[in-house]
Amino acid sequence: MTTTDRAPHQAAAMPSQSYTLPDAQALSSILDRHWYETSATPESIAATMCLLLASTVRDLLTGCDRTQPFDATGLELQLHTRGWVEATGAYWTADGTRRRFHDIDALDALREAPSDLSPDNSGGWMPLCTLLGGTTEYTRYRLDLTRAARFPAEA
Repeated sequence: MTTTDRAPHQAAAMPSQSYTLPDAQALSSILDRHWYETSATPESIAATMCLLLASTVRDLLTGCDRTQPFDATGLELQLHTRGWVEATGAYWTADGTRRRFHDIDALDALREAPSDLSPDNSGGWMPLCTLLGGTTEYTRYRLDLTRAARFPAEA
């Protein structure tokens, strides 16, 4: 559930999907290749986790129905001063509207992938982000989900 009056997949003026992702089998293969191969670089693993975040956001907004439209284009990440990264649950739509997931299951799903992001592999995820600002405790970024979804083609 988000902060909007309508469910995200029922929002008005949502003609298509914001980005496309590989089918389930190809996505699984990409994740396996970049996560389990001993030759995978930290940056490759980080970019793969961003691809997983793009897939997770799409699945949360569509109820895992890949034929349904969705309009998420950005996801808020926070890099904490102690070195860990988390998704806050906030995301942006194609028209720039900031929305937030509130459902505990959605937030749990969003917490898994960024746990593998850190300053040590920032070369794989920071280029996909826009700096938003921060505090003495954390720095906020907007992950470009469209670019993250293209990772296999860019790798």
